[in-house]
Amino acid sequence: MMNTPQLDHPLTGPFWEAAARQELQVTWCGRCNHAVWYPRANCPDCGDPLHWRALSGEGLLASWCEVAAGLNPNFPTAYTCALVSPVEAPHIRIVMQLANSPAKKALRCDMPGRVRFIPLQQAAGEPYLAPAFEPYHDADTACDKQLAPG
Repeated sequence: MMNTPQLDHPLTGPFWEAAARQELQVTWCGRCNHAVWYPRANCPDCGDPLHWRALSGEGLLASWCEVAAGLNPNFPTAYTCALVSPVEAPHIRIVMQLANSPAKKALRCDMPGRVRFIPLQQAAGEPYLAPAFEPYHDADTACDKQLAPG
């Protein structure tokens, strides 16, 4: 069981390199003009090679769960895991920690927010930055773009 990300893996390395710059990137198909997540070499729809594309970091909270005791020693004992829909790619969901969350009872599906980057420490090796979703605390704050139904 892998407990740490493969920072230098050919398919996922560019994601972690972008995270080190505090930039959220996903693989993108130019022909189909859509994001493909999880990272892979080719588009599952048309077969074209994928490239990496930066996203704004804006998104909506699709779901979340409380993790009381994690299997990964790199995460805190208790944390909230978030499933996030980026505004530029509402058909994908990215799993990340929830950062600076409001009271648990204030969380709601489709809550807008933004990705920020938090340092995590591997069991052995250098720390790395990982994306975490931070909901906007002001109920009147909304994403710049609306997600299309679907």
